[in-house]
Amino acid sequence: MFLAPFVLVVLVAAQPGASGQGDAPSAPQSAAPAAAMPAPPLVASPDACAAESDYLAGFDALVQGEDARAVESLERVLEACPQHPYAPELARLARARLNPGAKLAQETLARPPQAEGTSQGARASLTILQTMHGITQGILLCTIAGCDDSRAYVAVSLLGGGAGTAASLLLTRSGLTPGQAAAINSGTVWGFGYGLASIGSFDLDGDNAIASVMVGALGFTGLGLLIAEFAQPTAGQVSLANSGGLWAGVVAGMLMATNNNGDERVFFGIEQGVVAAGIVTFALISRDLDISHGRVLLIDAGGILGGLLGASVLFLVDAEQDADVFLVGTSVGVLAGLGTATFLTRDYDARDDAPTVTVAPTAMGRHGGLGLTMLGQF
Repeated sequence: MFLAPFVLVVLVAAQPGASGQGDAPSAPQSAAPAAAMPAPPLVASPDACAAESDYLAGFDALVQGEDARAVESLERVLEACPQHPYAPELARLARARLNPGAKLAQETLARPPQAEGTSQGARASLTILQTMHGITQGILLCTIAGCDDSRAYVAVSLLGGGAGTAASLLLTRSGLTPGQAAAINSGTVWGFGYGLASIGSFDLDGDNAIASVMVGALGFTGLGLLIAEFAQPTAGQVSLANSGGLWAGVVAGMLMATNNNGDERVFFGIEQGVVAAGIVTFALISRDLDISHGRVLLIDAGGILGGLLGASVLFLVDAEQDADVFLVGTSVGVLAGLGTATFLTRDYDARDDAPTVTVAPTAMGRHGGLGLTMLGQF
């Protein structure tokens, strides 16, 4: 009785199918972890990592702001050499700069200077000065014509003033910028100045002298119209050109006054040439500058103070008895004052309308996580 169960247990354990069935399920269990284990990453060969030309192209594109081309080049580098020490971070930077939020922040802090708009004040200033121009032209014309009656002078003056007013208002109905008005008015003023200087440089008298003033004013006004129409300068650029011509003439006049040759024709001729050179030179320089009318006025004030300081120093040391030394010292003071004022006002026109801090969403991290980019002026 006791031997039968023992024999049955031994027979069951000795069955070949039992051993196979018990071991069969264990095989997949032991094989499953081996199949789930990932293969070790393949290390790129030295030949594959030799894609430095793509890396250099991507780096150059990133420096030049061509972010899309930089991403393409750097992605090719990462495909060839995943272990490249610098390409992953540069690619992440290029992708972040392509993000709309990052571009918005960059453009907010680097906005181009705004174009000068039209102004009713510009039309008013043009109308006032051209009305006076017309009145002056009428008086000069009546003088050449030999008007004997004062009523003729009044009538011609009213006619000239009315013509100047009507032309200023009718020709600017579409709008006028302050720079354009300044260019036209400056042409008129310089025209009168050159007309008067031509009297001395060409030794004119009588009707020829009057005609010189009339032609100079009309001719330079027309030149101002052409500049206003085609160059479209700003008020600051016109002011800089005017100041360049004015101070060039002042300094040249004081230096030439030290040469007592008494030839007025040579003096006025050189003055006209120097002033013209100053106007043209600073007009060309102003084309590449974003300068305001206010800064030019401060620079002019520096020239005035510098000239007064130079003259005062020479007066205190009793050098005013020598006129040549006094004139040269004053000229040096003017130049020093202009240079000092230019340096001290270098940040006068700095843009201050950009926000102090700009926050924009952007992609952060190597795996494209979201974050915030903060740009600001500190």
